[in-house]
Amino acid sequence: MSATPTSGAEAPEATPRTPARRSRRRLSRGRIIALVVLLLLVVGVVLAVLARPLLTARSEAKLAQADLTAAKAALSAKDLPTARADVRSARAHVDKADASANGFGGDVWSVVPVAGGAVHDARHLIDALSETTSVAETGVQLYPMVSGGSSTLVRGQSIDLAVLDQVVSDTATIGEHLDRALADLDQVHGTTPVVGRAAANAKNTALGYLEPVKQSYDKAGPLVQSLPSIVGADGPRTYLLAMLNPAELRYSGGGALSFTTIHFDHGQATFGGTLNVDDINGHGYFQTWKPVPGNIFHPPGPTRVVNATFSPWWSVSGEELLRGYSTVFPRQHIDGVIGVDLQALANIFTITGPVDLPHFGTITGANLVQTLAGSYGDFASIQVRHQLNAELVPAFRQKFFEAGNMSDKLTALVDSADGRHFFTYFRNAQVQHRFAKVGLSGDLSPTPHDYIGVFTQNLNGSKTDYWQHRSITSHVKLNADGSAKVHLQVVVDNQAPPYDLPVPDPKFGYTTRYLQTVLGVFLPNKSRSTGVSLDGQPAQPRFRFPSVAGVHNRHYFHTTMMLNSGQSSTLDMSYTVPRAAEVGTDGLLTYGLAVDPQDTVVPETLKVIATWPAGYRPTSLPTGWKDLGNGTAELDTAVATKLDYAIPLARH
Repeated sequence: MSATPTSGAEAPEATPRTPARRSRRRLSRGRIIALVVLLLLVVGVVLAVLARPLLTARSEAKLAQADLTAAKAALSAKDLPTARADVRSARAHVDKADASANGFGGDVWSVVPVAGGAVHDARHLIDALSETTSVAETGVQLYPMVSGGSSTLVRGQSIDLAVLDQVVSDTATIGEHLDRALADLDQVHGTTPVVGRAAANAKNTALGYLEPVKQSYDKAGPLVQSLPSIVGADGPRTYLLAMLNPAELRYSGGGALSFTTIHFDHGQATFGGTLNVDDINGHGYFQTWKPVPGNIFHPPGPTRVVNATFSPWWSVSGEELLRGYSTVFPRQHIDGVIGVDLQALANIFTITGPVDLPHFGTITGANLVQTLAGSYGDFASIQVRHQLNAELVPAFRQKFFEAGNMSDKLTALVDSADGRHFFTYFRNAQVQHRFAKVGLSGDLSPTPHDYIGVFTQNLNGSKTDYWQHRSITSHVKLNADGSAKVHLQVVVDNQAPPYDLPVPDPKFGYTTRYLQTVLGVFLPNKSRSTGVSLDGQPAQPRFRFPSVAGVHNRHYFHTTMMLNSGQSSTLDMSYTVPRAAEVGTDGLLTYGLAVDPQDTVVPETLKVIATWPAGYRPTSLPTGWKDLGNGTAELDTAVATKLDYAIPLARH
């Protein structure tokens, strides 16, 4: 049993904690907290001080961007001194930004968790800006060599090879700077909390500026690299310059009815005389030459040189034209063909200004096409009309080489290629590949998806194509597996004025108002026809397939029409396209459509009405397309240039 305390005795008291010991413990913990807080404050102040250069870098970078934008505007206004000053200012701001971002403060912040990512992003953005400024510096150095009335690249009909070598070298340098700028932007992640969005926005802004520049460089760079060889820096070169007339069409474009030669020897250009169809016919109306293998458009047996360009692929028609021309002038070695139609010539005359011809008055960019293609009835004889060509070609030659603004003129020609108004064909495979790669070969689109290529070919030697109007309507029903059913309607309308001569219309030649033509519809890859009718009557399909090596050949359907003034004809055609859209692994469909134009004086009109698969809708529509609702979209446009669309579709 337990013991019981004695009555009246006090129980022993518990030993109390020492107040002094408790106070010391509390004071020690408080001091530690205070020291930590003080240390954090000191670190915060130090980091804030070290962050000031990063803020300075951001400010300087914005100033540099503003300078580059101003320099671009000044160059567009042909104000070179101001552009140079703006670029110098941009370089000064970029250098300050670079020094601030890469100083001690930036180094410290770069190792701070989370914040370090923002520093790395900022440094890559500034590096990209520096490379962009280098592009601008090279650009203002190149500008006086190739642009404006004081251009030193071309003087008269002579190209300064030393200046051209400098242009080639500087152009390559621009490409290197662009590549490095884009590589730096690729390293910008923009994932840092709070400030990451600003970095991502800055990256997107820079890409919006640089990517079009890179696309332009990718187009111009290879051409510039080829220029020394083309102008005879490593040996003489001779080219056939073909003037293409849209009043008498071929599948390839305007008929090649006028010619001259351009000979280059170490940059010095000399031109041959102007030749017309009659000059060539004077050496024999029909000629025989070995056709390009697989070219089913080469007529059997002897043929005319002006019929050498029936193939819509200029890489084929160009070689055919050279072979035919060489049968007439066998002593001339020709290295390639440069084709320019009247619309492209008009664009050049818009830049160079008008020219006064002794017998025909003032020719301008506005009246050139009508004067040369739409006025055959205004000349008393063919000889008088040929006199116009004889006077125009030397005038064009002088304007092109001696009126300055060479960069603008070359740009106008390159832009004309998108409407198939200008093409180049070189027998040198490497040079031809470079020009073909940027769309200057005049060939049809190689798209594996939906495609529209409608061309006519004149059969009666008339010039009535000047008044041809053509409209195309395509109804596309896309399936979820990427295939499509297409109904294509083509209306060809002869809007020539009535025949008013006192003798009967001969139905052929310069004076007729009849349009006798063969209509060719070039089809998407592996498409299959399900029905054809002409003016409401069933038509027997006639399909053919070229097989030229190195050419993206297409099946095509063709039929012949004979239309008097005011008459039209309508072709209806249905077919299936097995790969109208690309099918993604994520269920995404991308409908692709490419359209090649023919260089008609009046551009053809095109309406596409596309119906999407059930459950799909476009995530975005290209410019020119309109959402009609109910799973349908529409394109309604004039086809003045090549068109290429990609429309992404997602399930909803």
